[in-house]
Amino acid sequence: MRSRNKVLSSEVKTLRSQMGTLVEKGRHDDELIDALMDQLKQLQEILGSLSLQEEKTRASQLLLDQQVNSEAQRSSSLVAQLRAMVAEREAKVQQLELEIGQLGVQYLRNKGVGEGSGGPEVNPAYAKFLEDPGQMKSPASAGDHVGRLGSSRSVTSLGHTLVESALTWPSLPSPHGASARFSDSPEQKGWQAQVTEFKTLWQAAEVERDRLTEFVTVLQKRVEESNSKLLESEKKLQEERQRTVVLEQHLEKMRLEPGRTSVGQRAAPRSKAGLPTSNTRHNPNGSERKDPSFTQLSNVPMESQMEELTTSTIQAMGIKTALPAAELGLYSLVLSGALAYAGRGLLEASQDGAHRKAFRESVRPGWEYIGRKMLRSWMYAVYGALAVLGTMGPWYLLLLLGHCISLYVASLLGQPWLCLGLGLASLASFKLDPLISWQSGFVTGTFDLQEVLFHGGSGFTVLRCTSFALESCAHPDRRYSLADLLKYNFYLPFFFFGPIMTFDRFHTQMSQVEPVRREGELWRIRAQAGLSVVAVMAVDIFFHFFYILTIPSDLKFANRLPDSALAGLAYSNLVYDWVKAAVLFGVVNTVARLDHLDPPQPPKCITALYVFAETHFDRGINDWLCKYVYDHIGGEHSEVIPELGATVATFAITTLWLGPCDIVYLWSFLNCFGLNFELWVQKLAESGPLAQIEASLSEQMSRRVRALFGAMNFWAIIMYNLVSLNSLEFTELVARRLLLTGFPQTTLAILFVTYCGVQLVKERERTLALEEEQKQDKEKPERRTTEASGG
Repeated sequence: MRSRNKVLSSEVKTLRSQMGTLVEKGRHDDELIDALMDQLKQLQEILGSLSLQEEKTRASQLLLDQQVNSEAQRSSSLVAQLRAMVAEREAKVQQLELEIGQLGVQYLRNKGVGEGSGGPEVNPAYAKFLEDPGQMKSPASAGDHVGRLGSSRSVTSLGHTLVESALTWPSLPSPHGASARFSDSPEQKGWQAQVTEFKTLWQAAEVERDRLTEFVTVLQKRVEESNSKLLESEKKLQEERQRTVVLEQHLEKMRLEPGRTSVGQRAAPRSKAGLPTSNTRHNPNGSERKDPSFTQLSNVPMESQMEELTTSTIQAMGIKTALPAAELGLYSLVLSGALAYAGRGLLEASQDGAHRKAFRESVRPGWEYIGRKMLRSWMYAVYGALAVLGTMGPWYLLLLLGHCISLYVASLLGQPWLCLGLGLASLASFKLDPLISWQSGFVTGTFDLQEVLFHGGSGFTVLRCTSFALESCAHPDRRYSLADLLKYNFYLPFFFFGPIMTFDRFHTQMSQVEPVRREGELWRIRAQAGLSVVAVMAVDIFFHFFYILTIPSDLKFANRLPDSALAGLAYSNLVYDWVKAAVLFGVVNTVARLDHLDPPQPPKCITALYVFAETHFDRGINDWLCKYVYDHIGGEHSEVIPELGATVATFAITTLWLGPCDIVYLWSFLNCFGLNFELWVQKLAESGPLAQIEASLSEQMSRRVRALFGAMNFWAIIMYNLVSLNSLEFTELVARRLLLTGFPQTTLAILFVTYCGVQLVKERERTLALEEEQKQDKEKPERRTTEASGG
């Protein structure tokens, strides 16, 4: 038996070592597969980017080809036109030269016939010049002579005004050396004027032809440059295509690589270092020359390292036969299950024995896995500050720290009015120009949510710091420090989007050393998270069928809707805004409840709102305003004048929070009026005659009457808030259709439907009140029993 036990124990040890080796080999294989998958993802991303770049290159090349072709066509057409113009000018010049010669010969003949032998003799050189106009001076010399012309003017048959003098032809031989009568004859002057005109036209044509020649040369150079750019673009396109082909080949090879890994591990020759003898399989062409881009994308060192680990593992095990994948998977499952079961038992034992006397020296209360419970507020604050630093930049973080320190200094003075005034001034600096433009420059970088995060983080920071300052003034004996303010402000789930928790509640809940969850709280947290996901999916599906945000922008189309659909559209806009706030607060509250906090609850559903005093879309800001402004000024909210002052102050701060503009002014005025009008109606109902009438009614009838007024109040709430959520024009359209155009059928029908809804809401409120009363009645005997046992 002992020998058998020794053999079995040795086999067990061998199996354990083999199992550990297998686990290590499996881990190495997993790392190799993860590395290959990461490289495959990178190659896919690079291939996608290259394909996008190739498409952009093709589009730009096509656009460049079109531009070059169009420019070449324009250039060719322009060259053709210029050539035609040059040809036309040259033909005209030749024609003018012929006319000059003919006119000169005709003139000589006419003179010879008219005067006979008694006339003056014509100089032979002059006759030769008239017969051969080609001997005329060049355009340059002609231009010099034109510059020295006198003030004699003549108008040619073509309409040109010429300036001529006696020195017009200084280089021409005079036909009559001593005949003044011939030189002063009108016909001679007329011919000289025509010759001058022809010379000027010829000179202009020569200059025009030179310019056209230069322009044609420039156009030819541009065409050559365009052709060279086109060739370069084609070369680049070919290079990109070749690179894409290489990447596709490499990607296909990497896809086949995981399947070949196990075979390569068994077939690879082993050396002393455990490395493969050749890396030629990484070269697609089998040669030592590699493409630069392919060399950068290859992961030869990682694969070599993995092959080395695998080879060393095989050498240590001394096993050459691989097991089936299903069998190895079964081993991994068994091992994982055993470790999890053992770990669970160890955890339960540790938790159950944490309060044993033997453990008191080693186990200290207040420690958790991440950090000490007493230090969890610091951990949250540091994490939030680092998140803000990484998201918005260091200058934005310093800006917020400056506002925090200024309000902390104001809290040391102990003056609530100073703290509230400084807080409102800080809030105004983030809502009004030019301070908001100056402070927004502290954010580094640009991204999509930059403006939203800037306004949210800045506004909520000011409200939190103001709450800290007012609580410090209200409790001077507690002496809160700057560290408490930073912990409160930089709690990340509340930082950018709220909700606002007043400082006293946050400090009390965060200061608990060993927070304890109530029974079933984790289940409720999971249910809240699941409900938020379902709400997001429901809204997404709802938008595929109902265009509640698009229809109000087209008033012509909205005006064609029936009255019932228009009323439903107005109601749906408020419901959608409530769903957005509820989902946002639900997600943030889920995280905060996991951190053992009790944050403000999501806003009350718009369907259940028929009283202006309960109307709010942000319960955190509503609690902040009620605690520090509305309740502080209004007291019990039973007097008209204090209530009016409290509502005006509250909505003035709300206007500053939302950003002062015309539509916000109108929204604040309407809601302020609605809140005060409720009190006025209540005071009127409590007066003598109306109070006696209501006392004479039964409780059920009184509830019906109040529900009727609640239905009218419900639509007043919808109309007043529709102004800010949609537009003033759409609100006017809804009011006109429901109250004027549709009166009385549509008005009474919608009022009756709303009355039914208000009655159902009142029934729900009655049920909740009874349940709460029963719960309190059950807790009273338990408290008495506990006190009696304690006494």
